[in-house]
Amino acid sequence: KFMGTLWNTYAFYVLYANIDKFDPTKYNISDYELTVMDKWLLSRLNSTVKAVDENLGNYRIPEAARALQDFVDEMSNWYVRRGRERYWVQGMTDDKIAAYLTLYTALVTISKTAAPMIPFMAENIYQNLVINLDSSAPESIHLCDFPKVDEALIDTKLEEQMEKVLEIVVLGRSAR
Repeated sequence: KFMGTLWNTYAFYVLYANIDKFDPTKYNISDYELTVMDKWLLSRLNSTVKAVDENLGNYRIPEAARALQDFVDEMSNWYVRRGRERYWVQGMTDDKIAAYLTLYTALVTISKTAAPMIPFMAENIYQNLVINLDSSAPESIHLCDFPKVDEALIDTKLEEQMEKVLEIVVLGRSAR
């Protein structure tokens, strides 16, 4: 399930990035106003990298895999699904660029984080999203450093609030 969801999210990004001829190397995410959802995804991403690193470092493989799966599910079913319209807007608005950059960052970073566990899929995503655009990047995802956690992007309060919203949505759906 995890690999299929990651691949579908990657395919979504590639489909729309190709339509818009979007090149993430031409932009810097810090130049754009991020939405609450963007900030939440980047916070979850960094929290996940931290959890996976700690779990792998302590030989807790199932816990590392669970952290990856939870993030990928939330990225797909919450971030992408709730923000699809941002990619459908005509032209390249600042909001659309922010959405692309956030999703691109999440896909590349989570692929590097998951590379020890899903080496071939992570390599495939890296080759297409990174090597095709940046010939100066390491030639393989397996030659990249493990992602560094950006503590400044972790907002535990925002993550906790969004978790409550997710629980309410799930409860609302089950009550239908």
